[in-house]
Amino acid sequence: MATGLDRIDRQILQLLRQDGRMPHAAIAKVVRLSGPAVHERIRKLESRGVIAGYTAVLDPRALDRDHVAFVMVTLSEGNEFAADDPIVARICDEPDVLEFHRIAGEDCYLIKIRTSTNKDLERLLRRIRSIRGVARTRTTICLSTELETPTIEVPAEEGEEVAEAL
Repeated sequence: MATGLDRIDRQILQLLRQDGRMPHAAIAKVVRLSGPAVHERIRKLESRGVIAGYTAVLDPRALDRDHVAFVMVTLSEGNEFAADDPIVARICDEPDVLEFHRIAGEDCYLIKIRTSTNKDLERLLRRIRSIRGVARTRTTICLSTELETPTIEVPAEEGEEVAEAL
């Protein structure tokens, strides 16, 4: 839960989510505070870890990373979670691996991959399958993407969701 965020903090976060390079003076005009007050609020949001960092969002098509796949990885017996750090490190070191999640269920990991070609994906899958402790992979190739967001929504204030539903 996003405790300790007031209406102004939420507005600032929403503005920065839309444009991480928005000048503090422009944010100040929208939230009706002084530039130094906005600067101090942003500094506090950063120090509390609410703002985890700033990054440029790159267009995968412009950088020849059109092929998206989700890979489920199952480990061999005895390699689950407790002893999987070397496996995780090897997979996460792959530059085309964008997300890595430990999951519950039949498989152990869910990985999001972006490559230039299916051949590149095949080579990456071979490298993953060759890691000691990996039993198998199952791959789902995306045909198209309708929604992909680089960050989460700013959480609503308590009671705000209820008010919208009424």
